Amino acid sequence: MSTTFAVEVGDKQIEVARRRGIGNGEVAIVWLNDLVEILHDSVPVVPIDNSAQGVETLGDLRYLHEHHKFENK
Repeated sequence: MSTTFAVEVGDKQIEVARRRGIGNGEVAIVWLNDLVEILHDSVPVVPIDNSAQGVETLGDLRYLHEHHKFENK
């Protein structure tokens, strides 16, 4: 299962990341937009095509990118 996440700018959603399962309860994060490099961890993200499963901010996505699951937090 995978989910695409976006940041909202005005009335537009800009896709920034894709989360996909890689087995053993772990996920991989693929960055879709270089915009993530200049945005703060506190920037809210919205799931576009699936449920958020605990991801609320860009910081959550960065954490998952590094640790592959929230259990390590």
